[in-house]
Amino acid sequence: MDPNQISYSPGLPPLSGQHVWLVSQMLEAEDMLGDQVFYNIHEPQSSYRCRVPELLGRRIRGCFHGWVIMSNHPHNNMWSLWNPSSSSKPTRLPTLNHEDISECCLPSPPDAPGSILLLTRKEKPTFVFCRLDRKRKRLRWTEMSYAKQLKNITGEDGFVHGLTCCNGKVYALNAGHDRDGLVVEVDIVVTAKEVAISVLPFVKLPRYSPVVQGRDYYTGPFLKGSCSEVFIIYQYFKLEEVSCMRLVRLDMTRKLWEEIEDFEGATCFLDLDCSSNAIVSMSSGGHGGCIHMICEEEKVIYSYHVKDKTMARSSMPYFQELWSRTSYVSLWAMPECSLEGFDSKEEEEDDDHTVEVNSLTNQSHLFNIPFHLLEMIMEFCGDIDYVNFRATFKQLTAPVTRWGNGSSMRRLQRYSLVSPWLMVLDNDHGIITFIDPMFGDRYSIRTPPELNGNDLKILSSMYGWLLMSKDRESLMFFNPFTSEIRELPNLEEVDFIQSFCFSAPPTSPNCVVFGLGDLDVFIHFVAHEPATWVRYDMHFNGGGVPAIFSFSIYCNEEDLYALNKEGELSVFKYINEENYFRVTVDITPPSCCRLYFLVKHDQDILLVILDDKFGESVELYKLSRRHRRRRDKKWEKIDGLGKHMIFICETSCLCMEARTPEMENKIYFAMLDGENGKIVFYSFDTCRYHTFNAGKNIGESFRNLFGSKLHLHPHVWIQPTY
Repeated sequence: MDPNQISYSPGLPPLSGQHVWLVSQMLEAEDMLGDQVFYNIHEPQSSYRCRVPELLGRRIRGCFHGWVIMSNHPHNNMWSLWNPSSSSKPTRLPTLNHEDISECCLPSPPDAPGSILLLTRKEKPTFVFCRLDRKRKRLRWTEMSYAKQLKNITGEDGFVHGLTCCNGKVYALNAGHDRDGLVVEVDIVVTAKEVAISVLPFVKLPRYSPVVQGRDYYTGPFLKGSCSEVFIIYQYFKLEEVSCMRLVRLDMTRKLWEEIEDFEGATCFLDLDCSSNAIVSMSSGGHGGCIHMICEEEKVIYSYHVKDKTMARSSMPYFQELWSRTSYVSLWAMPECSLEGFDSKEEEEDDDHTVEVNSLTNQSHLFNIPFHLLEMIMEFCGDIDYVNFRATFKQLTAPVTRWGNGSSMRRLQRYSLVSPWLMVLDNDHGIITFIDPMFGDRYSIRTPPELNGNDLKILSSMYGWLLMSKDRESLMFFNPFTSEIRELPNLEEVDFIQSFCFSAPPTSPNCVVFGLGDLDVFIHFVAHEPATWVRYDMHFNGGGVPAIFSFSIYCNEEDLYALNKEGELSVFKYINEENYFRVTVDITPPSCCRLYFLVKHDQDILLVILDDKFGESVELYKLSRRHRRRRDKKWEKIDGLGKHMIFICETSCLCMEARTPEMENKIYFAMLDGENGKIVFYSFDTCRYHTFNAGKNIGESFRNLFGSKLHLHPHVWIQPTY
C-alpha cells in the first residue's frame, strides 16, 4: 500500500467486529505525537490516520467485552477504561504506585455486578485489582499475594502469566515454560465487603507436542480464552525460523486437550513484545483460519494457516515507517465472536487405496472396458497422467501394478519429466503431496507405514532419493516413487548435525553420506562392511571455532563444499582420506544479504544470495574454475542461468537444464503464492517474482516474497527417479 493513500479521520475509523485492527500509537514521534494509525490486515487499503482524544497520552493494554484498557505513557501508573461505542469519556482509576505491571484482564464488563480489573506484576507474585462497582463512593487498588497458593500447587516458587477469560472465569499459566506446566483457575469471589481470589489447579498442559531436538526450541505456551473456549498455542523454532506451530483446544467438560486441525473462520493474533508476553485476540469472518503474529523487530506480520500448515509474511508499508518512530503497536479487538461449533475432525480417509481422490457420483463407462485393456492404456500414460488416471478411478488401483516395476520404467522412458516436484511430507496424516512447479497440479500418496510418525525429518534430496531421520538416531534413504527404503546405521549425534549430503544414489557402490556438525565430519560408506560411521575432527585455522553449516555438497569425487550461515564457503579437500585439509573462501561476495543457498551443477558450484528472507534482491555467483584448485578461491558474479533452472529450499538445492523454454533462467522457491497457491519463481529476464498462469504463461509480477506461503511440514525438491 502506498503510504500517501492513507485516509485521515478526526475520530475513530469505521471499526467492525468482523476483524481485529492493529493500532500504532505515536507516543514519542514529535511530528505525529498523539496520532494513531489503524490497520486491518484483511483490508489493507482501509488504513486510517486518526487523532482520538481519548487515546492521547495513553497506551492500549488490552481489549475485553468491547472495552479498551489503557495506561498512561511512559509511567503506566494511571489506568483507565473506555467503551468506544458509547459517548462517555474514559473511566479513570486511582493512581497506581507500581510501574512493573505485566498483564491486565477484565473478566466481565465494568457495569456487570462484581466486576473488577485484574493486573499482575513482573517483579512480585501478586495480583493487583480494583473493584469497578459504580455504587462505590471511592475506587481503590488492592494488592494480594498468590505466592503461597501457587507453591502449594506446583511445589516451587513462581509467577502466573497469560491471563485470559472464558465463560466469566479467569485462567492463567504457571510461569514454567515446560510441558509439565499447569493451567490454573483464578477464582474470584466478590461480596459486598471483600474480594477473595484463589489460585486453583485446573488442568495440565498437553504432552503430545512435537519433540524438540538438537538446536530446535519452542516458545510459549500462549493461553487464550474466547467465550466458551480455551486454547493453547505453541511456536517451535529451528535456527531462529518458525518450524512448527500447534494449536490445541481444551474440552472444558472432560478437561482433555484436542489439537485443532482447521481453525475455520476464526482468527488469532499474537503480539509478542520483548518480555515474551502475548496479547491475543480472536475474531471471526472472512480470510480466517489463521494465527497472525506481529513481529515488530522485522516490521512484518507472519500468518500461520492452521489447516494448510503454511506460513505467509505480510508487509505493512505505512507501519514500517511508523515502527521506526514508536515502540507501541497494539491490538484493537471488538467484542469477540463465539467459536462454538468448531469441528476439528477431518473426514475419515479410505485406507484401502494409495492415492487420495474425490468420490465419484456417477460411474464412468470406462469400467465397461476389461481391466487388461485398461492396463495397456495406462502403459502409455506419462507419470502424472498415470497417477491422475488411477486417482480418478479408485476401483482400478488393485489390479494395476505398483510404481517402481518394469512398466513404470517403460513409462518414464516414453515421458520426459519437465522438472523436479516440490514434495511435502504431512507427518500428522501420513500423506506425501507432490506439487508441479509449472501447472500447480497436486497429487498425494500415503507415507509407507515404516515412516509414519511426527519426528520424521528430511535431511537431503539428490538423485531422486531422500536422506531422512526418525526417532533422533535412525537414518534411512527413501525413494517416494518406488517406496523403497534403505536403512543406514544409527547416528546418535544426528540432532546436532546441521547439514547432510551424499555423493551418489544409494544403489551405487560409490555412495558416501556426509554429515557436518560443529567440529566434526561424519562419513558413511554405504557399500562398505561393517556398516558404520567414521568421525573426523574438522581442521580450523587458528583453533577449533565451531561453524553452523546450512548447506553441503560433494563434488569432484574428492571435495566436500560446505556453506555456513554467514556465506563463508569451506572446501574440505580429499575428504575420504584421513589427511584431508580445509580451505576457506574468505572473500564472500560483497553484499548485505542474509540468506545463502549453495548449488551444484555438473562441476560448477553456484551461490544464490537473497538480501533477506523477503527477497528484495537476488544475486547469483559461480566459483571461478581458474581458482578451483588453488587456495585463493574466488566468486564471480553472473547475470543469469541461461537454459538452466535452480530449485532451492532450506535443506537441498537442485540445478539442471530446463526441458522447456518457459522454465529456463529461473529460480524456483519452495513457496506458494498467497492468492493462487502456485509455486513462486524468480526470473532473471525480468528481475521479478512470478507464478505461472493457466498453461505456461507467466503471471503477474511482484518485487519480493511478501504474501508468499511457506510449508511448515517437512518439504524438499525432488527429481523423480524409478
